[in-house]
Amino acid sequence: MTASDATLRELRESDAEEVAALFHTVYGDERPIDAEEIVSWVNNAEVKTEWMRVLELDGRVVGYGDIMVEGDEVALDTAAPAGHWDTFFEWAEEQARAEGARRVRIFLPAGHHTEDLAGDRGYRLWRSSYTMNIVLGDEPPDTPAVPNGITFRPYRPEDEERLRVAVNEAFANDPFFHEETPERFREFNLRARGFDPALWLLAWDGQELAGFALAFPEHVGEPDLGWIGSLGVREPWRRRGLGDALLRTAISELHARGLRRVGLGVDAENETGALRLYERAGMEVVRQGNNWVLDL
Repeated sequence: MTASDATLRELRESDAEEVAALFHTVYGDERPIDAEEIVSWVNNAEVKTEWMRVLELDGRVVGYGDIMVEGDEVALDTAAPAGHWDTFFEWAEEQARAEGARRVRIFLPAGHHTEDLAGDRGYRLWRSSYTMNIVLGDEPPDTPAVPNGITFRPYRPEDEERLRVAVNEAFANDPFFHEETPERFREFNLRARGFDPALWLLAWDGQELAGFALAFPEHVGEPDLGWIGSLGVREPWRRRGLGDALLRTAISELHARGLRRVGLGVDAENETGALRLYERAGMEVVRQGNNWVLDL
């Protein structure tokens, strides 16, 4: 049986355990993913079923890949043992050309052998990102000072549209951000695993939403890791200490839930000072991921 005998078909819920095992085999602790997360992908209304594929060989799932078509870019995510990577690269590149996209992007753990495979296909290193963590003790973290005139309160259902607009505004210049439509915001945020409105912190200046920290009581594949999925401050309220107050308050809320590790992700070349903000709060880089792109 050879790779040419394999079948590339759509992902099914019943594949979840095998796909999660593939991620563990290929990436180890660099990409913690479990079967529950795989099932959520299948049931996400904003992800087309034809964009998620498994490679089946002799009745076994031997590879997984998905794509997201975002404007003029196709983002590929894949996990496959040696010998099966080209199948997913070729599929993504074919889909990109069909969509008229100008490039394909793949995210890989820094130093992973698959970076060599991407380089051999003509991909170039484009941009990196970090996963940062803070390890907490049993004593509650210090309570931060909130800027004058700012009030913190948890998310309420009636805040949905104003928060969505604020997220789009705060991250408008982020190279990895894509506009949150109402449907996308609900699927990837309000219906996200572990969503708890009590952990979504909104900063108000009167009737204006100035900033937000959207935290979760777990992270995919790491149930003991609190996660700050999104932290942003709108331009008029920046450089006033609001980002620091939101970050430290979110960490304190997760600590109060019994979590002793908190993490988040950040662009390594972030130009808003986010990396320095996180370092001042005591967070450290624990992983680096690299984005490789193929210009079509």
